[in-house]
Amino acid sequence: KEAKFEVKVFEGVEPDPSIETVTKGAKLMNEFQPDWIVSIGGGSTIDAGKTMWCMYEYPEATFESFLIPFKIPPLRRKAHYCAITSTSGTGTEVTDFAVITDYQKGIKYPLASFELTPDIAIVDHLIPESMPPKLVAFTGMDAFTHAIEGHITKGAWELSDMFHLKAIEIISKSLRGAYENKPDGRNDMAL
Repeated sequence: KEAKFEVKVFEGVEPDPSIETVTKGAKLMNEFQPDWIVSIGGGSTIDAGKTMWCMYEYPEATFESFLIPFKIPPLRRKAHYCAITSTSGTGTEVTDFAVITDYQKGIKYPLASFELTPDIAIVDHLIPESMPPKLVAFTGMDAFTHAIEGHITKGAWELSDMFHLKAIEIISKSLRGAYENKPDGRNDMAL
């Protein structure tokens, strides 16, 4: 409001966001017609925002059409995307992936496209300070698991291994401090 922006808030994204939730969010976007989409939250909120963005840019497309790996048509025709993470977990604020759940079928669907990479990612170690310790542990172990998976995947190579091994090292020494809400632990987990 101070910057004279006109905004509309969409809340209520559940953990493991559903097709129904992203459809509701995209409907609101199509009514409001934003220039920027800003997701503030954990991996689920950011993944939901990415999917809503696709549906907003292409309202005539089906959800299923976005599931073909690396075939999402060009985004940024209507809006740009900013992801502000409130956790230190999946890293979705800097990736080209999203995961959406169909609860009726019991299936988690991955969306994969370089188009999904946010235009701006804000990672501030002060934002996750309000996370309860249990969530710090869950998201920290999520980050740790992603680092291990990235290191052992068939697609790993020297450059990716530098990031994965360093992430494993930093998480190993920082997660307990983050759990205890120590600034150094939170800062290192954000890194």
